[in-house]
Amino acid sequence: MHSFDYNKPYHPLSQRYRLLFNQRVFKISVSVAQTCPNRLGFKGMNVCIFCDEWGSAAYHSDAGKSLKEQIALHRDAIRKQYNADKFLIYFQSYTNTFGRVSELAEMYHSVLEEEDVIGIVVGTRPDCLPQSILKVFEEISKTHFVAVELGVQTLDNEQLQFLSRGHDKASSIKAIQKLKENSKIDICIHLMFGLPGETNKQLRDTAHLLSELGVHGVKLHNLHVLKDTPLEDLYRQGKFIPVELEEYCRKVTLFLEHLSPEIAVHRLTAVASRWDELIAPSWTKEKMRPTQFIEDYLRVQNIWQGKSASNETFCFD
Repeated sequence: MHSFDYNKPYHPLSQRYRLLFNQRVFKISVSVAQTCPNRLGFKGMNVCIFCDEWGSAAYHSDAGKSLKEQIALHRDAIRKQYNADKFLIYFQSYTNTFGRVSELAEMYHSVLEEEDVIGIVVGTRPDCLPQSILKVFEEISKTHFVAVELGVQTLDNEQLQFLSRGHDKASSIKAIQKLKENSKIDICIHLMFGLPGETNKQLRDTAHLLSELGVHGVKLHNLHVLKDTPLEDLYRQGKFIPVELEEYCRKVTLFLEHLSPEIAVHRLTAVASRWDELIAPSWTKEKMRPTQFIEDYLRVQNIWQGKSASNETFCFD
C-alpha cells in the first residue's frame, strides 16, 4: 500500500502543501469576480444548471467587502483556528480569468503584498485561459506559488451539454496542456460525480487520463441540487435524481483506485455551505460524515489511491 500522510488511503492536499512549503499553508477564499461567460450568454451559452447566484463562492456575504477586508477577516480566523503560518489567496467564485488582463494582473499582484501571503490560487474555466493570462501567471510564478483550479466537471461531452458548461472535453485537455507548459503552475481539476449516464469505465478512463496528463490535484464534488437553479426544475420534474452517499462513495473509490497516487486530493465531496439553498441530497449538508464515510469504506475494502494504477505509465513534474 502507498504510504500516505495522516494514515489516509489517499494523498491529501495537506501532504502536498507540506512537501512544497515545509510549513502549514492554508487557502483564504475571496469573492471578487462577479460573473462568467455562461451568465453573460457568450456564444449562446446558458447558465450552468447546477450553479446558484453566488457562483460557488465560499462566503457569499463577502461580496460587498473589499479584497483587503476579506483577506484580513479570514486570515485572522484561519490563523487562530489552525495555527497557520502562511496563506494562499483563493479566487474562488465565478471565473477569475474573465475580464481585462491589466485589471486581473493588478488584482493578483496586490494580494501578494499582504502579510504572510505566498501565492495565489485562481479558479476558472478551461475555455478562459488566453495567452495573455498565461503570461501573467508565468511572471508571478517566478517569485510566488501559482495554482489554477479548472472547472472541468466531466470529460464526457454529452454530460457537459447536460450541465450547460459551454465547453467540451477537447477544451479541457487543451487547457491542461497549455498550463503544463509552465512547470511551476500547480493544476487542480474539479470533477463532478453522479451525472446521468456515468459509467464505471468513464470513471476509470478519467482517472487514467488525468494521471497521464500529469495534473497535480483533483477536487471531487457530487452533483447536488440548489434552489433557483435549472437543475432544481429537472429535479422537480423527476428528470434528475441525485445519488445517495453509498453510491457516490463507490464512484469515488473506483476513481481513486485508478488515479496516480502522486495527485493530491483537495476534497472528496461537496459541502453545501448555504444549507437553506440545498434541495437534495440531504447528506450534502453534512460537513464531516461523508468524507469519513468514504475514508472508512476505502479502508474496509482495502483500496487506496492508485492501487490499480501501479502498472500505468504517468508523467509528472
